[in-house]
Amino acid sequence: MVKNLIFTVTISLLAIYLSGVIITESINPLDIAQSLKVRTMGISPNVPFYETTRYEVGHIFQPLHNYPEYAPITLEQAENAPYRRNSPTTEIKIATVGDNYQIKERWNYRRKPQYILLNEEQLVSLKSIENGNHFFVLDDNLRLQPVTIEEAIMLPNYIKVVKEVGKIISIEKKPLVSIFKQEYQYRALSGKRQFFKKIHFSIDKKSIFSSLFSEYNENGKVLYYITRDAKDNVISKEIINPEGSKYYSETTLFNAQGEKTNIIYNAINGKNKNEHLDQNGNILEVTYDNDQFIGSPDFEEDERYQTLEIDSSKKYNIVDDLDPET
Repeated sequence: MVKNLIFTVTISLLAIYLSGVIITESINPLDIAQSLKVRTMGISPNVPFYETTRYEVGHIFQPLHNYPEYAPITLEQAENAPYRRNSPTTEIKIATVGDNYQIKERWNYRRKPQYILLNEEQLVSLKSIENGNHFFVLDDNLRLQPVTIEEAIMLPNYIKVVKEVGKIISIEKKPLVSIFKQEYQYRALSGKRQFFKKIHFSIDKKSIFSSLFSEYNENGKVLYYITRDAKDNVISKEIINPEGSKYYSETTLFNAQGEKTNIIYNAINGKNKNEHLDQNGNILEVTYDNDQFIGSPDFEEDERYQTLEIDSSKKYNIVDDLDPET
């Protein structure tokens, strides 16, 4: 009888294991456990969810296997995301996992909120609002027009008004500063990240400002990064050097004609070595610089929102990245 029980339990465990293999396309027990954990969070493949902006200890950069670490949050929590210590902006993250329950794509909407003061006419129009959170846009005459929270989080600019116990306690403008999308692909058996792409979009998401693509080896170490501009021209390529090299990586910059203009040797410590090249690839001069930012500038705020008076009496709390808040 005991042998039959052991056999039954063994078969049951094997069935669970094999079902996990089918679900995740992985033979790694750790990955199977992770995928089951994600399922218990209520996350389903190919269904977008609002993702928290906090991080697990030691995971400031997403782990190579890239499973969601926390359960989804509500739209209201996502809209009210705090300032994080590693960024002077707030973020809304909308993520989707693939059939393997690893993050497949993530949309990031970054905003630069500020407390503001409204004029008398605008304040009068708010007298009848009920307690709660309310969202508005400014029309051409600078009058407040209500929008839903679903509409607000996708708009370039909106105003949030919070009323409690019959009193308005805060008024914010929330201009959008950037939109980018992250895409991930993984190795079928190990589940480790194989490719990563980050795309910066225009404010209406109809065109691309720039994109970054990277590839990883079988051990999950990044091999290179390639950055392209709006016309899909390569503007930089960074190759990661083997461990023990004098420089962490080498970045080559290109102009609009595809010609090399610089080769930057990125230091592990100290300043980078920057070789400036002529049209024939000869070194013109060598300088020693700090890190050079290659990316898209923040969106410009609509003029009508720029004219709103800032409320200097209110300040935002800075929340630690590991804080258990949303």
